[in-house]
Amino acid sequence: MEKKVSFSLSMLFFWVKGFIEVDSRFVKVSKGNTVLGFIPAGKDNQNIPLKNISSTMISSQYKIKPIIIGVIAIFISLAMMGDSFLGALILLLIGVGILGSGLQNTLIIQRAGADYYVPVPFFEKSKLLKIQDQIIEALAQDTDKTDLNMFFDKKESV
Repeated sequence: MEKKVSFSLSMLFFWVKGFIEVDSRFVKVSKGNTVLGFIPAGKDNQNIPLKNISSTMISSQYKIKPIIIGVIAIFISLAMMGDSFLGALILLLIGVGILGSGLQNTLIIQRAGADYYVPVPFFEKSKLLKIQDQIIEALAQDTDKTDLNMFFDKKESV
């Protein structure tokens, strides 16, 4: 029952990847650490026992500061179009990237002690939903393993 989903950790720096793997005993999370937000510098690995997870949630966040900075950069790039097309195009791409980084989805894994957050860009939400379904399915199977009523019901029907 091992399931692994890879995802991008940033819209601007899409090459920085992470993954979440769900098996019958653990949820393994690996996120890339970066220096200055784009230079890869190792990994942050977590092995969360399935028994310690109580639930998962997906939260959408809108960070106003990057959204405003991105919109300002886009407007400046549009104003620069006549003077320097290449410079305006580069600034436009940077502005769109900054704007997109203000729109985030976060998988919240509620576990014994503290919550664990996995933030991803808005376009990776479908992968978060897939991961959340896998974790819920693994939790249900783990609960069913220890439910004696289900065990005896299956035994009687055979």
